Amino acid sequence: MPLLDVRDLRRAFYGVTALDGVNLAVRRGTITGLIGPNGAGKTTLFNCVSGLIPPDAGRVIFDGVDVTGWPAHRMTARGLVRTFQIARGFPRLSVLENLVLYGARQPGETLWRAVARPPSVARRERELRHRAFDVAERLNLTPLLDMPASDLSGGQKKLLELGRALMTEPRLIMLDEPIAGVNPTLAARLAEHLRALRDAGITFLVIEHHLDVIARLCDPVIVMAEGRHLAEGTFAQVAADERVQAAYLGRRAATA
Repeated sequence: MPLLDVRDLRRAFYGVTALDGVNLAVRRGTITGLIGPNGAGKTTLFNCVSGLIPPDAGRVIFDGVDVTGWPAHRMTARGLVRTFQIARGFPRLSVLENLVLYGARQPGETLWRAVARPPSVARRERELRHRAFDVAERLNLTPLLDMPASDLSGGQKKLLELGRALMTEPRLIMLDEPIAGVNPTLAARLAEHLRALRDAGITFLVIEHHLDVIARLCDPVIVMAEGRHLAEGTFAQVAADERVQAAYLGRRAATA
């Protein structure tokens, strides 16, 4: 059974079809690439699967449970979380504060909790800080923990975005262009982190326009075009597919 199973997913905006019956599956323990030309529906698929917007039709099955139309916070609690092409977060908070804020099972803020400070709240806050330190160490963010998020470089913000996702204790992370705007050194480091996290049991579905990164990092690779699943296989297999060459790569790029 795949970890994520998308069946006949459909979504339109003001009469314009963005998803036209998408079917795809993401196997556990993989870094699955999702590529396609602009307008293929990749980000809309992420939005519908992760609960940011509801699909018009179709089903989303996550770990054997039908989660179609669940809001994003329920999806995150279930273990499916997504990142965004433009890194989000709170720029005035420190890296550590950003990580802690995204931790799973937050105790919440109420007047009673603030005054009484029950042991369960203090204990969970300590747990979240420990997890934040562990995540920062894994992603080489420890020297930056006290730095405001606004002072990070583009690549460091992408690492923080991944760190926030890890704080939710995910089983599947959907990454939207994690390499965009990142210098080659940090891009290589980010790829190493993804491989290590996959080996630790986290599954990834990755949208990325840097095809060299997809070729080195992802197996399998899924190609979308015009809101549909077009092809799937290794990068070499999809690059050799004439339908993919016509829709996305271009014959010259695919054979170069």
